[in-house]
Amino acid sequence: MNVQQRKRLTETLRHHTVVIAQDLRERMRGITPGSQPVLALAKARFEDEQVGGDFGAWTDLLSRRVAVLWVLKTVYIRVLEDKGLLLPKRLVDEGAQQLFERLAPNLGETAFLRWVMRDLAHNNGGLPELFENQPAEIVTPSDTLSRELIHFWRHQDADTHARWTFADETFDGELMGDLYQELDPEVKARYALCQTPDFVRRLMLDQTLTPAIAEFGVDQVRVLDPSCGSGHFLIDGFKRLAQATAHRFPKRSRVEITHHVLNRVVGLDINDYACALARTRLVMTAAEWAGVTGLAEAAQFHPQVYWADGLEQVERDIQGRPIQLDLYKTVEQSPRPTWTRDVVRAALGKVLLPKFHVVVANPPYITEKDPARKDYHRETVGKGRRYVSAYKQYSLGSPFTERCFQLATDGGYVGIITSNNFMKREFGKPLIEKVLAHLDLTMVVDTSQAYIPHHGTPTVLLFGRNRKPLANTVRAVMGKRGESGIPENPAEGKVWSSIVQGYNQVGFENDYVSVADLPRETFSKHPWSLGGGGASELKQRIESQTAHVLGDICTEIGRTNVCGEDDVFIMSPAAADRVECGSLVCPLTIGEVVRDWIIRPNEYVLYPYESMGGSPIASNHPGVGRHFWRYRTLLKARTVFGKTPEQKGGMWYEHLEHYLERLRTPLSIAFAFVATHNHFVLDRGGKVFKQSAPVIKLPADATEDDHLALLGLLNSSTACFWMKQVFHNKGASSGDTIRREVWEPFIEFDSTKMKQFPVVATSRQTLPYAHLLDSLAQTRADRSVAAVLVTFPQTGTATELRSLLQKRRRHNEDDLFRMIAVQEELDWLCYHLYGLDSENDAVPPDQVEPIPPTLLPWCISLALADADIRQAISQGLEPEGLPTDWFSRHGWTPALVWPDTLSNTTHTRYAARRARTETNPQLALIETANYKRRWYNTDVDAEEKDGLRLWLEDRIEAAAKQRQGAFTAEQIVGQIQDDAQLLAVCEVWTGQKDFSLSVLVTQLVAEGSVPNQRFHVYKPSGLEKRVLWEHTWEDQRREDAGEKVVPQVPPAYVQGDFQRNEYWTLRGKLDVPKERYVALTEVPTQDPSQRLYCWAGMTALQRAKTLWDLDEMLEEQGFAKEDRLGVLDSAWRLLPDAKKEDPATAERLRAEMAAVIGNEGISELRMEEWRKKYPAPKNQPKPKSSPKRL
Repeated sequence: MNVQQRKRLTETLRHHTVVIAQDLRERMRGITPGSQPVLALAKARFEDEQVGGDFGAWTDLLSRRVAVLWVLKTVYIRVLEDKGLLLPKRLVDEGAQQLFERLAPNLGETAFLRWVMRDLAHNNGGLPELFENQPAEIVTPSDTLSRELIHFWRHQDADTHARWTFADETFDGELMGDLYQELDPEVKARYALCQTPDFVRRLMLDQTLTPAIAEFGVDQVRVLDPSCGSGHFLIDGFKRLAQATAHRFPKRSRVEITHHVLNRVVGLDINDYACALARTRLVMTAAEWAGVTGLAEAAQFHPQVYWADGLEQVERDIQGRPIQLDLYKTVEQSPRPTWTRDVVRAALGKVLLPKFHVVVANPPYITEKDPARKDYHRETVGKGRRYVSAYKQYSLGSPFTERCFQLATDGGYVGIITSNNFMKREFGKPLIEKVLAHLDLTMVVDTSQAYIPHHGTPTVLLFGRNRKPLANTVRAVMGKRGESGIPENPAEGKVWSSIVQGYNQVGFENDYVSVADLPRETFSKHPWSLGGGGASELKQRIESQTAHVLGDICTEIGRTNVCGEDDVFIMSPAAADRVECGSLVCPLTIGEVVRDWIIRPNEYVLYPYESMGGSPIASNHPGVGRHFWRYRTLLKARTVFGKTPEQKGGMWYEHLEHYLERLRTPLSIAFAFVATHNHFVLDRGGKVFKQSAPVIKLPADATEDDHLALLGLLNSSTACFWMKQVFHNKGASSGDTIRREVWEPFIEFDSTKMKQFPVVATSRQTLPYAHLLDSLAQTRADRSVAAVLVTFPQTGTATELRSLLQKRRRHNEDDLFRMIAVQEELDWLCYHLYGLDSENDAVPPDQVEPIPPTLLPWCISLALADADIRQAISQGLEPEGLPTDWFSRHGWTPALVWPDTLSNTTHTRYAARRARTETNPQLALIETANYKRRWYNTDVDAEEKDGLRLWLEDRIEAAAKQRQGAFTAEQIVGQIQDDAQLLAVCEVWTGQKDFSLSVLVTQLVAEGSVPNQRFHVYKPSGLEKRVLWEHTWEDQRREDAGEKVVPQVPPAYVQGDFQRNEYWTLRGKLDVPKERYVALTEVPTQDPSQRLYCWAGMTALQRAKTLWDLDEMLEEQGFAKEDRLGVLDSAWRLLPDAKKEDPATAERLRAEMAAVIGNEGISELRMEEWRKKYPAPKNQPKPKSSPKRL
């Protein structure tokens, strides 16, 4: 198959996997009638696997695993058929199924497939390693789904009559790896499934297995991959060992060699279907190498692949107590796929104790989600932790690195490709200083800049030997720049080719990597910095110029708040006002809005405290009962450091984390936790800061000038350079895409290393520049569209509004160009302060000439280089590198020369700086797009559109708020049609003089609404979750009444639970009503243009009364009760909340409704009939006509 065919096959099989998993999941959870036995089996398996998570989440994962196993077994059958190893054909030909149906006419397609698999799993003539049932396979798909899968394999192309064929596929090829990785996205994410490309495996085995064979002997070497996945390393290791053994012992038969080698190549994986695939591929690869052509002969091969957690220290846990050999021996002859976890543990004790001469791994890069496994990794064994590297929010790559050395014999070779996040993130400190520092680390290869398919995470190659360090140096292959694009052949990518070409040559250097033997001490201290091309030396130079580090002068660095269940707390001021929480709103700072010297909050948060940093609001605050009560059980269950808010002495509706000391003094320096460049801003109080926007707190007596002087250093290009050497680079690629330019990858600016930032004694010199930049940024932020509309008169015209907006544009651009020029002077001042430029030609900030970024010296150089590349391409040449996207991405037109309009003073200064940069390697490193501020040309049109729309939405809602009860969009039009100010805003927003106010209002009201009726909001899956939420609310009411009851935490929603994506966007995973209007779609009208709405801020009692009044009106209009059931059901379901508001009125309403629909409300059967007649509306309503502007 070619690449496209493989992709198409994988996508189709993925679809089958998804629908099978859904079917299995419902039976595992006991939802399907008659599925209780399956539920019992699932619970038993849950206990056996000893996971610490939720049973529901685990069954979701188990159902996906079993679905993949089922689909993969049909793939194995088809491969065997096409290879001629399975005759007659069982799956692709219909004869076998016809025979089965004659023998068992009452059984279906699933039974047929089970019969085929059971036959192929037989010890006599079958391949039990491939087809035997695994412990996870507690249930099989329905006949319908098995029928669809069989039909897929038998389907012939209408034109060519061709079927999917595997005749040319090999078990060690890419197709099997694709299937392993891509059949289920959730399993892929949970187990971090990621293939290791052949060219990476080749280098790793060259550095480990090849020298191990030479040192220990080919007939002695044992190889282990503790996270083997689909078995790539095992297959390669088998082939290399088999070939080397055949060469060393030419008289041995290939079958004998195969057995001998298979006993010495061991793989472990926590994913059972990965193990199944690895066994399958090893059996078939071994059979092919041994020259075996029949199934019966292939069945003699038994790969050493175990379904086990590679981090479980089985060999350590059994020391000091007898191994359960009896347990192992009872099943020793049975196929490994059938082994339970206890049997595997008993077997592994025997396998792992001798250790291995070679350990190679590509471990998962994710963090551990299972609390039971976390506890295991961190538990104390003897005098120390099981894994000292399981520290803070550790990536699994850290304990796996530690584990690889544990499992290597004395002097054994270890090779690992892993995420490089441990190098700079805080959790990596113990791995580096307590583990790797005491081992013979031999080579570190920075592969973060290389394009490695399927690896979106930046990686590093670690090589070492399990012994004390010998040499005083460690070979380092340091990255300089990434690929210009995705290489057609990744193995021949320029970065990877440079690594292969240069790793064995000290002093090798090209545009992509440099190679050096660095002092071992460099790798014994956290963090690591592997910047090549002089970057490490420049970092040291900057650090040598400083008087102290940031940690010496600040008191704290970190977030101020963590809400815990953000969806409950984060909402707009208008949404908060609708639930009586308007007084609790304050701006929320997230990292994305900390940019270019200013914070522009676009989110707000409920801050349930009396004052900033003060005590929590009282439990009788209206917002607690109206809003927070609905999420009480969820909020009570939140924990931080193992404690709930109440266990910490707080209120259940407080923020989960609330760092008072960081809020009690108003001045803070906030920064973006993740960004491509450094962004620091002075905040003067009144905001809270999420994890993505930590704050730096100086001593309480620090002045505003103290903050600004420090801010000048932090926002400089020198600081950006230092930070990019120290902080974790989150990646130059994402999946199979690549951020090809050096300025694109995101950096994680963590608080711990921020304290190491070098501060020069002369930092006060930055103060005038920082002061002006701060002032200009604040002025631009204050000059918002909303601010313009505040000054726009009530009787203003569209022409006047356009003039005001145009004036705003001009002033904002002028101030932006001043900021750009002042920032440039600040950057060059900092070069001088840090000793990188002997000259100090920075002019005072009030004397700078405003300029666009394209006229900055470094930008002129970038534009010239880009022009040369584009010209070469146009001439049919292949230049080094690709054209830059910097100008198009930031909205600027490049300039190749300085214009005549630029003053002589500025021109001379800029030209001198360009000349110094060309002769100063250190300046040349920094004066690039990678470290210079990314000034965007603001999309003013979009900014104005958004601002005008928000103003209109607020004004329309204000009109709706005045109405008592239900209304139509046309009624709102009647209220506002004479508002000159609003009409002028409409004209500018639409860009049309003859706009239709009816169309505009109908659109905005519809887009800001969610239906009232549950059947119109949720799909069946969402309705199931809604029932569970209602059970929780009922339990909370019983709890409030004094009953001893423990409400259950209800499940979160997903996008697919809602009838429309817009409802998901408005409400999110906790179904928090943030819409402006409630659409009364349950009202049985034949005219969508007359759809009724009510304001979403109405209380439950008000809404129930409105619906009850509507029902009376509908009855008077002649609508039968069966047509009104939707209205009555909606009103009935509001009564429990209405009762909290006014018990007497709610009880009276209930009695009146009960007289119509009965004391128990409307049955689900009757509502189902109503739903069929009145399904959820598919389209938004439109006005009957589109009249001209009123």
